[in-house]
Amino acid sequence: MTDRKWQAPQALKEERSSFKPYPIMDLPEILRDMVNSVSVTTSTDKSMAATAVLSAMSHCFSGMYRMYGKQDHSEPINLYTLILASPAERKSPVMRFIKKPFIEFAREFNDSHKLQIFTSQEQAAKLKAEIAELQTKGASPDEIAFKRAELDSMEVEQFRRVCVDDVTPEALVKLINDNETILMMSDEAGVFKNFGGRYNNGVANLDLLLKCWGGESYQKDRCHGEPVYLDRPYLSVCLCGQPYILTELMENRAFVSSGMLARFIYCFPRSFIGMRDYNAASVKPEFTAAYDKLVKDALAVKYNRKKGEPEIPLYFDNEARAEFAKYYNKSIEPSLLTDFADCPDWGGKFHGLILRLCGLLHCIKCIVGGRSPQSERVTPITLMEAIELAEYYKHQAIYAYGMNTTGAVADTAEYVLNKLKTKKITLISSRELLRSCRRFKKVAELEEPMELLIDRGYAIAYEESGTLWYEVNPMI
Repeated sequence: MTDRKWQAPQALKEERSSFKPYPIMDLPEILRDMVNSVSVTTSTDKSMAATAVLSAMSHCFSGMYRMYGKQDHSEPINLYTLILASPAERKSPVMRFIKKPFIEFAREFNDSHKLQIFTSQEQAAKLKAEIAELQTKGASPDEIAFKRAELDSMEVEQFRRVCVDDVTPEALVKLINDNETILMMSDEAGVFKNFGGRYNNGVANLDLLLKCWGGESYQKDRCHGEPVYLDRPYLSVCLCGQPYILTELMENRAFVSSGMLARFIYCFPRSFIGMRDYNAASVKPEFTAAYDKLVKDALAVKYNRKKGEPEIPLYFDNEARAEFAKYYNKSIEPSLLTDFADCPDWGGKFHGLILRLCGLLHCIKCIVGGRSPQSERVTPITLMEAIELAEYYKHQAIYAYGMNTTGAVADTAEYVLNKLKTKKITLISSRELLRSCRRFKKVAELEEPMELLIDRGYAIAYEESGTLWYEVNPMI
């Protein structure tokens, strides 16, 4: 073994603790207060509640507004987010705080519109009975067709569903047909299996999820019954899961090749396990009240619109429009070859994410101020806030895609490194290392993890007398 000048090795994989803090100050004050308070009482990273609340709030404006960067580029205001954290990270309590006013709004709305809904349904049932009677009596085709057209043009009101948890593709078609937009929030990510082929012999059924991200029309033909046509279906999605779920998704060709994974914002909250205080302060009632009012005020505007009304355009003011174009040209486009080299599909949608966040922040500010979002232009301040939020999620996405490319090798390399550390090995042959690491059956299986350890400065390799030796960095 020779004398070498060793340097401190690099980390095998980026640690979540090295992530920059969530840019909480870029959230509107009501959301900022709620997120801070929820994170304190649950002892969780602010990024978890913040990501959930952005997704949830995006539902309030999905299908209503569309943010324009320029005449031929616009984005709807809905978000797909995936929060990835280990068990016992208190994902469920965080989601309950964020979902609460949406569930309450649906119950209150349905209670107050019960008579109107029942009347509409009874009128439809009466028309159906009249059509059946005409058919039984042998009425003329014209007479029956007239009644059928009357039924078809009638808007039959249904009890509203605002928020769903676990849902199948078939159920989601009906929900969106009845409601136009839906908020999907779940502290589990099992819905991926539903759309990945759980009930379809393993054949993925992602079309509706893909279409609902951009509000693209969708048609489902049925063997028995009328086809369902969705003109502008929208989903806002916030799912929580363990990190292994992302690995499974990244290995699923249907999810990757369809562009589904590029549509998601990723969030890896820092863990506070081992440092949590049971007596942490509760969420302040005034913060909950302000958040609940914001959600319900926004939803009231949305649900009082007539079904099928067109989306309302939102625009930058002149200064913000120029700044956005400048940021795209100088910071986004060049980074597609560097920062986004491992996730080009996600990077290709990055400027669209900024537009979505701009529209969302603008709408929230206007609702809080009692103004209609279309009455004023989006300012440079809102653009700056959106960019800072998007930059945070950019680093999370790069980490997420990196888990797919190096995650398995890094995990294996970590296993080998722990063996070297435990046995205080400074020099070892490949054969001896194989005997120490019983996970492997052949020396060839050690090649990838050892290449990574060598690349990160944990060891060097050399051959002597036909034997491959590994010299271990004493600094470990």
